[in-house]
Amino acid sequence: MDIKLTRTAYNLYGVLGELRDESDTLICYTLEHAYAEGDSFVPKLASGTYTCQRGIHKLSNLNPFEAFEVMDVPWFQGAPVSGILFHVGNYNKDSEGCVLLGMQRGVGCILESREAFEKFMSLQEGVDSFTLTVT
Repeated sequence: MDIKLTRTAYNLYGVLGELRDESDTLICYTLEHAYAEGDSFVPKLASGTYTCQRGIHKLSNLNPFEAFEVMDVPWFQGAPVSGILFHVGNYNKDSEGCVLLGMQRGVGCILESREAFEKFMSLQEGVDSFTLTVT
């Protein structure tokens, strides 16, 4: 299933958004790390269309897990970008550019992240790759 990520707010708590399916149905909320750029905040993942590929990944201090990686992300602040994943997390500090998933929004965070990640992965059951459109 192809997915659309629409950003709704950029602030010091992170870049907030919504993940929707091909029918424009809300799947879950998102949070990405907000990087300061002048007087504003920006995500590492630029707007555009990407292929996301299923694979086994490891974040620091965690066991390997299955997730989707956003492929061929353009450079960010003068450096190549890789390893942008969809994964569990609640706060800006839980991401170094990855897309965190949550079932609810809190104050400066997203909530029920594990449930949102499990829902996202079950919607992509049997799928090795999908197209992600980021706006």
